[in-house]
Amino acid sequence: MPPRDEQQPWDGVGLPPAARSRIARAADSHVAGSLLSVPEAAALAAVGFTPVGEVMGCMVEHIGWRGVGCGYGMGYGTGYGSRTVTSGSGSRWAGLAPLMDAYYRGWDTALSRLLQEAVALGADGVVGIRLSQEHLGGDNREFLALGTAVRGAGPRATTPFTTDLSGTDTSKLLHAGWVPTGIAIGISAAVRHDDYSTYQQRQTWSNTQIDGYTDLVNAARHDARTQFERRARAHGGEAVLVSGMRLKIWEQEPSDGHTDHVAQATIIGTAATSFRRTASAPTNSLTILPLDRTKETRR
Repeated sequence: MPPRDEQQPWDGVGLPPAARSRIARAADSHVAGSLLSVPEAAALAAVGFTPVGEVMGCMVEHIGWRGVGCGYGMGYGTGYGSRTVTSGSGSRWAGLAPLMDAYYRGWDTALSRLLQEAVALGADGVVGIRLSQEHLGGDNREFLALGTAVRGAGPRATTPFTTDLSGTDTSKLLHAGWVPTGIAIGISAAVRHDDYSTYQQRQTWSNTQIDGYTDLVNAARHDARTQFERRARAHGGEAVLVSGMRLKIWEQEPSDGHTDHVAQATIIGTAATSFRRTASAPTNSLTILPLDRTKETRR
């Protein structure tokens, strides 16, 4: 029989009942689950962090195709023809902006629920976060965030940090005087109509650049970087460590005889801020350890 909490109806807000029950069981058992390897756990222990539990956040979302625009005739005002438009452009021809908003909602919700579980366990941060996306048939997708919640030896953090860095890399970052603040994700889609020039360049027997496609992928990556940097700053980051860059390209036929190409760029990383303002990390260690105490050199 499922726990009483799991039998209660859920309105879709906050943690699902099963997640609340899982956190309650973890707190009662006093056994801290962990996804860390032995070297990772040892590295974090060296900077004062210990695992307090495995945490997870997920969301299953139905993603429709409302707002998909055609790339044809996007050059109004500058001459009739094609130009690349990105989802972050803010114009009414912003192509797949509703689709990118759905992706953001999925990842933000999954990370938010992971963070709620970490707070419930009294954690100061979550390290080694793994992000994955699964198709569940049709237009339904699961957004999943999985990581290990850790607690520091010092005062409690107001808001736990999140990072996709491993435990070992997180330790190295802290030793260097930087602390992770949060995971940043930048997503953008660019759409462009296959105009006459693009068609001609595709059909040639020569090795030649396809100008429209080159512009397409560069525009998608540039806009994704812009969104990525904006979200990293929102986490209070002074710097950002990029852990992954992906590009997906496909074609669509919005109407008979018209073909668009779409490039979707995704950038993921960890925002970090400096907590040590000196030029080098302070240390009392000696490069040479004297064996004769009477001749000990002080640094």
